[in-house]
Amino acid sequence: MSTPASPALRRRRITIIAVALGIAALFAVLTHFGGGARWKEAMDALPAAALLACFAVLPLTGFPVTLLLLAVGARFGFWPGLAATAAATAFHLVASYPLSKVVRRPVTALLEKAGWSLPQLDRGSAWTFSTWLALAPGLSYALKNYTPALAGVPFAIYFLSYYPIHVITSVLGLLIGGATMNFSWPLAFGVLAYGIIMAVLTKMLATRLRENRAASNTFAAHSSTAAPAA
Repeated sequence: MSTPASPALRRRRITIIAVALGIAALFAVLTHFGGGARWKEAMDALPAAALLACFAVLPLTGFPVTLLLLAVGARFGFWPGLAATAAATAFHLVASYPLSKVVRRPVTALLEKAGWSLPQLDRGSAWTFSTWLALAPGLSYALKNYTPALAGVPFAIYFLSYYPIHVITSVLGLLIGGATMNFSWPLAFGVLAYGIIMAVLTKMLATRLRENRAASNTFAAHSSTAAPAA
């Protein structure tokens, strides 16, 4: 899978940061004018079954999973929310693998628009590719989930590499959602620190995996073209 052009990736990251800051600013303003109480009332009144059903189905359609994590964290709290996320993530991965054949065209088009192309993988490179893709910034949750099957990654490798990464990275959304119900500055700084650490680690790991894969491909190419010894 080729690396996106840097200007496109830069614009994507700026957009993500701008949206996050906008949501934070909006929530701060609403809380200042009494919106925090109304938000809590709305979350407490939100039917649990309806929210869980949305959490199970909507991410398969491309709906932003972060918004659902915020709602789940606010409605259920961190630990129950994490349990719900673990179950929903398993369902998303199991469902996305066969569904990828149905959505192959739009997924391929979106990848090309983002500057990516589908690789043809063997089993040896499937682990590295899946782990790197799960960590790669700038791609939507649904797009990440649909891509491995289209690239020929076996289901077991896809699930075992994606599942722990998705669950771990969901923690930030759940914490922020819970913080909107019981805000405190220590919690806010803790969430911010966790987010920064996860972003840095994710970037470092994704870069390392990409470099290792590129080095392996280069070595394989040189090996295949080298003349046999006399």
